[in-house]
Amino acid sequence: MNTKEKIIYESLRLFSTKGFNAISVRDIAKAVGIKASSLYNHFKNKQDIFDTIIRRYSDSINNFLLSIKIESDIDGITLNNLKWTDDQIFAKSLDLFRFCLQDEYMIKFRKLLTIEQFNNSKMADLYNKLFIDDILNFQSKIFESLMNSNILIKKDPYTLALQFYSPVFLLFYKCDSIKHKELTLLKKHIADFKDMYTLKG
Repeated sequence: MNTKEKIIYESLRLFSTKGFNAISVRDIAKAVGIKASSLYNHFKNKQDIFDTIIRRYSDSINNFLLSIKIESDIDGITLNNLKWTDDQIFAKSLDLFRFCLQDEYMIKFRKLLTIEQFNNSKMADLYNKLFIDDILNFQSKIFESLMNSNILIKKDPYTLALQFYSPVFLLFYKCDSIKHKELTLLKKHIADFKDMYTLKG
């Protein structure tokens, strides 16, 4: 890991435990093992580091989504010519949620925004966009496609997305707070949801 990567890593670690405002450039430099003045060889200021962390989040989630054949961009997740079966969709949902629950960068980034949403309205907007709105809109598109294909029972797609994602969101909090990464409850929730809303026969 080069110095710039160490700065990003240690900044995210510190921000995710104490919050953005509580951490100084000096704190970051100390954690990295460099002089504070040396940090400016890599970043303009603390905000520049944070902006880089945001871009890393976007890149990380985009790369993961591409790996499971879902397209995404900085403005949210989009679907193009969805052709999956319901089994594939729920399996991909499990993959996505598992990634969010287990990837170290995702965990720290979520903790950072969870803390900062109470201190900064822009952070609150970003938290809501990334961890609530984008996911609900994405899930709504999936459910609408499945309804149009007569795979799921016809209901309001957004309401269905809320019913599907809310327990997952709660599990994020449970796992983050007690460092418990057991996926049994997540798998059961997805299986039960699929069984409840899939058209039979």
